[in-house]
Amino acid sequence: MARIGTQFLGITLLYLLTMSCAQLGVPSGGEIDITPPELISMSPALGKTDISVEAGGTIELVFDEYVNVRDLSTQLLISPPLSKPIQWRMRGKTVTFTWLEPLIDNVTYVFQFGDAVIDLHEGNPTKNLIHAFSTGADLDTLSLSGTVVDAFSGSAMSGMRIFLFDSEVTADSIATGINPKFMGTTDAQGHFMIMYLPEGNYRVMAVDDQDRNYHWTSGESLGISDDMIEVTGHDTLKNNIRIQETPLSVVKYFVQSARDSLGLVQIEMSQTFTPSDSLSIGGQKRYSEGVNLWVWGDDIENDSVVWSGVDTLVVSEIKVVDAVRFEATQGPGGKIVTPNKVEIQFSRPIEGTVDSLFVVTGMDSSEVQIDSIWTKENDPFSIEIAGPFPRGDNFEIMLMPGAVLGQGAQELQDTSSFRWGIFQSNELGEIEVVILKEGWLQLLSANGEVTKEMELSAGQPAIFNFLTPGTYSLKWKGDSNKNGSWESVSLSNWKSPEPAQLLNSKVKVKADWRHQIKWLDEEVRGQ
Repeated sequence: MARIGTQFLGITLLYLLTMSCAQLGVPSGGEIDITPPELISMSPALGKTDISVEAGGTIELVFDEYVNVRDLSTQLLISPPLSKPIQWRMRGKTVTFTWLEPLIDNVTYVFQFGDAVIDLHEGNPTKNLIHAFSTGADLDTLSLSGTVVDAFSGSAMSGMRIFLFDSEVTADSIATGINPKFMGTTDAQGHFMIMYLPEGNYRVMAVDDQDRNYHWTSGESLGISDDMIEVTGHDTLKNNIRIQETPLSVVKYFVQSARDSLGLVQIEMSQTFTPSDSLSIGGQKRYSEGVNLWVWGDDIENDSVVWSGVDTLVVSEIKVVDAVRFEATQGPGGKIVTPNKVEIQFSRPIEGTVDSLFVVTGMDSSEVQIDSIWTKENDPFSIEIAGPFPRGDNFEIMLMPGAVLGQGAQELQDTSSFRWGIFQSNELGEIEVVILKEGWLQLLSANGEVTKEMELSAGQPAIFNFLTPGTYSLKWKGDSNKNGSWESVSLSNWKSPEPAQLLNSKVKVKADWRHQIKWLDEEVRGQ
């Protein structure tokens, strides 16, 4: 261990006082107090050496207001850990913490209080409250600093907790909830500094620890430093920690189910289906959308639906309900972007069509010849119709009774009709992106939804055409491991997310206009 010097202690005290004092003041007039308690003094002094190892030693903290202590057992991190709980006593503005067991000789002890000390009235927690002392002549004085940024926008992330674990701690142990050895918090610029470290190798992760339990919980943002970090001095991470949101993971199960009299089974799940979900349904047909799953086929009653081996539905035991009426539920309407093709959705899976019973007329009431009709490959509830439907024209399609055949030997009983028009080319815009990256480029609508996605080809611009006027964003996702998909952050594999970037500037698409964006590494230009 390195011997502590007066200069280091001065810097440390200045850092702690700055972190605790830089808080908003509360104006008079009865507004809610948002100022956390401010530390006035501590005993023994911060960084003191040769502390007695006998049981019954204390830390005394004096604040500028009356305080309370909450959740000490979950908020207080002590390194090295103690086997017995710390006791505390409060008198006025002073809190005294007592350890009940002998300490280890010649060791630096670091007490990190988290959110344990709060003001008496509003419950505002102290910020970055830490105490360190040594039971020997020397104090560990090493530190690790770094920066946490959003994985897509690159913006600084404040208020993130930084957890340090010994390098021999496995990712599985971290995932199951082992406490970190040391902890820090990012400031408004996304920077952090964790002090009083001994030499060693560490795993480093960043968590938006919303439940304040010193663990990553599904749904909390997560960032990982891929490499083991060797601390030998006042070290700084070479690369920023890129943190991203993670989905809330809950147990997926069958919520409710029904089987109609024609053998169509509809099941509602507790969560949306994903490509990784394991679903066994024998030889039956299936289709899922959101949280809904439909199953049908021959002799369906004798089958079971098994999800990931943890939930099973026996079809013969599912309640039978009246058959869902077979009808067209949605078709083209208003003005659409894509010419020469339209889509119509139905209430039951499609078994076939009678093309002669589809009639399309143009704006002058003349009949338009249909080129082809087919059931969508990835959606058995929808058909697509192709024909000479040029831009600028208006059309009406009529589906006569019997035009579509549905599951359960059902025929379309009533005439259905839909009217639509198609945008002229000069009513739409286009975005051309010259980008020197590999992977995928996503076009996002104003509400953040993915409108289009394109795989990038080396040396070729990405062109998004036939866009309705409005505001769009661009997001790039890389494929550094060349496995054909972008991979997000993974705690179990201890991997940071693959490269990704959100173009900070918005693209305002105008009608009859090509917008060119040059996304050249760090340089972005638009025109």
